[in-house]
Amino acid sequence: MSMKQNIMIDGQEVAFKASAAIPRIYRMRFHRDIYKDLRELEKGIDKNDPENSNLDLFSLEMFENIAYVMAKHADPSIPDTPEEWLDGFNTFSIYQVLPQIIELWGLNTRTDVQAKKKLRPTDREMTTPLFLLRCVQLGLSIRDLDLLTIGMVNDMYVESRNDEHKYAVVATQEDFDKF
Repeated sequence: MSMKQNIMIDGQEVAFKASAAIPRIYRMRFHRDIYKDLRELEKGIDKNDPENSNLDLFSLEMFENIAYVMAKHADPSIPDTPEEWLDGFNTFSIYQVLPQIIELWGLNTRTDVQAKKKLRPTDREMTTPLFLLRCVQLGLSIRDLDLLTIGMVNDMYVESRNDEHKYAVVATQEDFDKF
């Protein structure tokens, strides 16, 4: 289940789609890690006053690339390059669009499962290679990624680790019959 959202850009309603396939698509297209790029963009936005944030030219290019990949993922008929796609707009504020894209990404990465097994602590942040490794460990195909959110993949990974958890009490048939 991928996440879709329409965002107004320069008076046009533009569809954006976020799924577990986005990290791979972004990596293949731009040879960059979307997790790292989004963290950098989030640092550059003042959440209290987005209009007065200060993003450099490189951050603007990262935003354009991320927005393009998510828009192309939602609508394959849009032009084949970010430059051609952006030519379809006049001017618009990155500071109005970027928070909505970050919000969509947040919905895409949201998880619902808690680990039952005590995992060793790590300070390692998620990256595209780590995410794709987890997909391979779960046996997910590239086609599967388009149907899942990143959060769902992460939940599946946690649940696969929960299978190894030893429970103090295990329900018996009699317990189920009583239920």
